[in-house]
Amino acid sequence: MPRRQHAILGFRPAGFSPTLQDYHAYEVLRDDFLCSARGRAALLAGGIVARLARDAVNEQDVYDGPTENALQEGEHVLCVWEEGKHFALWDDNLTEEEIDLICGTYEVATGMDGIHQTAARSWWPRPGAWRSCGLNCGYWSRDAESWFQNRLNVIRAPGQSLALMTIPEWHSRLKFHKAHTLSKKNEGLALEYLKQKCGLSI
Repeated sequence: MPRRQHAILGFRPAGFSPTLQDYHAYEVLRDDFLCSARGRAALLAGGIVARLARDAVNEQDVYDGPTENALQEGEHVLCVWEEGKHFALWDDNLTEEEIDLICGTYEVATGMDGIHQTAARSWWPRPGAWRSCGLNCGYWSRDAESWFQNRLNVIRAPGQSLALMTIPEWHSRLKFHKAHTLSKKNEGLALEYLKQKCGLSI
């Protein structure tokens, strides 16, 4: 399978202020990618990536199973070994560049004097920022959808001042301490139940 070129949306100078037209251009590129065979991997990725894919990818495509490329080694591949049974499960996996495209990522100059440095800024939080936020409770919740729709409305509102954010900025924006604590507590209780009641060594 030919290696994809970097899928991020390109370089922008310091102080770049995106417009609604920039967002529409990103949507066209993103949805064109998601309508390819790679869209299935995006839908299975979970979290914010899966939510962005849901409007463009046919859910029935998931049932078709992995593409033939999933049996090739490389960063397009997800492989899970069954410990002690010499058994492996293979599936399609997204590259970092593809995730950057789905989340709408640009390389933006930081503007620091005498330093040619860029920061990745995106329309939507990338998986690392999403995984650690309180909205990530193991499934796409009503609160997560409400946040998503509010963010979309802000972007699409005419005359709105739009902002792209770095990973640290997304971490700060997505802090929902109470929900995150509840999610961690539920995860701990679930693990304890599986160990005690089901005899699983986790």
